[in-house]
Formats: sequence, structure tokens, C-alpha cells
Amino acid sequence: MGWLSRSLSTSVGKKMVMATTGWLLILFLTVHFIGNYTIWGGREVFTAYVSALESMGWFTHVIEILLALVFLIHIYYGLSLAVSNDAKRPIGYKKYESNKLIKFSARYTWQTGLLILLFLVIHLITFWYEFKFGTPHRELYDIVVAWFHNPLYALIYVLFLITLGVHIHHGFESSFQTFGLNHPKYTPWIEKFGTFLAWFFGLGFSLIPIILYFTSIGGK
Repeated sequence: MGWLSRSLSTSVGKKMVMATTGWLLILFLTVHFIGNYTIWGGREVFTAYVSALESMGWFTHVIEILLALVFLIHIYYGLSLAVSNDAKRPIGYKKYESNKLIKFSARYTWQTGLLILLFLVIHLITFWYEFKFGTPHRELYDIVVAWFHNPLYALIYVLFLITLGVHIHHGFESSFQTFGLNHPKYTPWIEKFGTFLAWFFGLGFSLIPIILYFTSIGGK
């Protein structure tokens, strides 16, 4: 296993791990997105979706543990790459500030990643922890609606989701370059799809707190 350890310690190896875990997280976001949108069916539909997940028992817990590991690996290798890149580039991005080809999303990848980590912690505390260990028998639907009726929380939540979109925008495109899947014919379409994903997740997830705040769905 020494060859594996040596491979993962290289810049290319770390980027491959980042790309792989990134694709897995995009897959999770897609499934999570579909599940979250059942909230537009009202309390009964959303509660039925949550109950279906809860009824899977140990399988759901295994998926949660694997998902947590994927997150931790992605974060660890992301920070490791950021540190090594900064060490190789002592003056950071300053000398490139006039280069318009360097995208904002690429320049601040690890910063947006840390903000997403903070968002994940807040998300778990306010929703998952409250549902699992908070007031007994309180439906997740009521917890979500209550939090998104808080204007400050809804605003912060949307800002974090915009950050998520920015992070995905660069991560998706760069993952194809990592595996050598870039091609003059296909790369422009990959970039367009990366932009689509950024808007899809950033705006798509944001519609939930925005609409729940500005409408009477679920009531106050």
C-alpha cells in the first residue's frame, strides 16, 4: 500500500481524490435536492419523505457515515492542496490580479470551501440535530418552516447557498481537467454545464428559504 500512500501525497493524487469526492458530493446534492423539493407538496408529502428515510434504519445511518467521510476527505485534501499551493506561490494571487482569465471561483476555492463547512455545521444543528434530539415528536417540516420564517436565518442561508454555487462552478470544471478529460471540442460544454450546476444548486436550494419566507406555506 506504500505506492497508494505516495500517490495520494502528490499534488496530482490529491486533486484526483478531490475530484472523485467532489463528484460524489454533487450526486448527494442531486438526491438531496429532489428530496427537499417534496416540501412543496406540503406537510404530509414532506413528512412521508422523511419517514421513508427514517424507516431504512441502519442503512440510512451507514449512508450518513459514508457521506460524512466523503465530506471530511474532500475538506482535508482541499486544505492540504491550498497549503501546498500557497507554499509554492509565496505572493499568492497578487501578481495575477490583472489577469481576467482567473475566475473568482478558482481564486477563492478553499475560502468558499470553509464557508460551506460552516454552513454545513449550522445546517446540521438547526435541522438534523433539532429533529433528532430536540423537542420530541416535532416534525422536520415544522422545524424547517419555523427557521425560514426567521428573516436573518433565511438571508444567511441564501448567502451560504450562493457560496455553494460558486464553489461548484470551479470544482466541476477543474475535476475534468484533473482526469485529463478536457478537450477543445468538449471543454466549452463542460464549462457551460458547470455554470448550469452552479445556478441549479445555488438558486434551486435558495428558492426554498426565499419562498417559505415570503409565503404563508405551513403558516407562522
